[in-house]
Amino acid sequence: MNTLSSFCVIGIYVTDMEASLDFYVNKLGFKVDYVYDETCLVTLENDGPTVVIEKTEEPNPATYPSSSQVVLAVETKNLEKTSRKLKDSGVEFLHDGPQEFPAGTFMAFRDPSGNILELLQFKR
Repeated sequence: MNTLSSFCVIGIYVTDMEASLDFYVNKLGFKVDYVYDETCLVTLENDGPTVVIEKTEEPNPATYPSSSQVVLAVETKNLEKTSRKLKDSGVEFLHDGPQEFPAGTFMAFRDPSGNILELLQFKR
């Protein structure tokens, strides 16, 4: 029996491609890797799996953190410094400060389409 062992793509579905690219590129600092169609499909440079920004018509109605959903996390070595920099660029966090969880601390925020991301610092 074959088993799956790795994810190859992270798909971020967005309702406004222009606002989303502004957010992921200009606020978070990712770079565009390839434009398949500037209105509906763009990949971002990433050290891990391929990240695809794809246009969709309807936003996700999931509520964070009370409903099941996939949440993307971006690791940082210094949560306070990185969150301050993101706040200065206009990112609005869902928490006033770092939140504890068993493996470290995090702060959550939304992209322009309402997708949840977490800035995460692991305990080591």
